[in-house]
Amino acid sequence: MIFKKMSRDTAENVFSVFYNASGAAMAAGSAASLETGTFNGVRMSAPASATLSLYLGQCAQSIANSDYGLVQVYGYCPTALVTNSTNQAIAAGDILVPVNAATYLNRSAVSDGKTGFVIAGAAVATATTPAAAAASVFIRAM
Repeated sequence: MIFKKMSRDTAENVFSVFYNASGAAMAAGSAASLETGTFNGVRMSAPASATLSLYLGQCAQSIANSDYGLVQVYGYCPTALVTNSTNQAIAAGDILVPVNAATYLNRSAVSDGKTGFVIAGAAVATATTPAAAAASVFIRAM
């Protein structure tokens, strides 16, 4: 794990190294979950219905298939891929969750503060055609 040196001017961040076993490259900002085909705590892939609760964090860099790369597991992340919807805007403080068969996060319908590893740091407006884009979030998946 890489712990960023503490500073009063910047947020603390924690990164860990994982192996991309998804079968495709994962872009910077993509959500990642532990892979269960050969579960060893190092292999990751895009979230799937069976691995949504195994969310690791957001890829800190593009990671080629069958290669190792950094995943941010804690702290402020200004580049997380988040998607909006056509009828529900995301507000700062909303809980974000990984999406089945996708590499982005979306707003959780539950806003009770008891679920979720990611909190939206800024608003994301609705759109006629939802699309994943970089947004500020706070990750606590360590």
